[in-house]
Amino acid sequence: MIQVYHATEFGNNEKPYTYVANVDTDTIGEAFAATQNGDDGWCDWTDVRSTSSGDVLVHDGVAHFLVPMGNGPRGNKMYAAWGDTEVINNFDADGFIYEGETKLEGEVA
Repeated sequence: MIQVYHATEFGNNEKPYTYVANVDTDTIGEAFAATQNGDDGWCDWTDVRSTSSGDVLVHDGVAHFLVPMGNGPRGNKMYAAWGDTEVINNFDADGFIYEGETKLEGEVA
C-alpha cells in the first residue's frame, strides 16, 4: 500500500501537503501511473489532480519525493535532481526543506 500526498501549492515542498489516497500496489512507479488523470479521473473526487512533481509517495514508511524544478512557482531555489524520485528522511505534511543539492536564484553553477 502506498500513501499519496499532493503539494497544496503546485511543486512547492515548503508548503503543506494534502493526503489524497492509498494505492494498493507495492511499487512507486505503479502508484504514480495509477494516480494520473487520463480519459477518466483516477478517483471518485473530481477535483483531485494527477500526481506530479513536488508530490510525495510513502511506501512502508519511506517517503519518495518527486523532485520538482524548485521550491514552487515563486520560489528562489532550483533543485539539481529535478525530475528524479528521491528517498527523503524529513517528509512532513506541513511542508519540509528539501535536503538535496540546490542553487539559489541568480547563483552561477
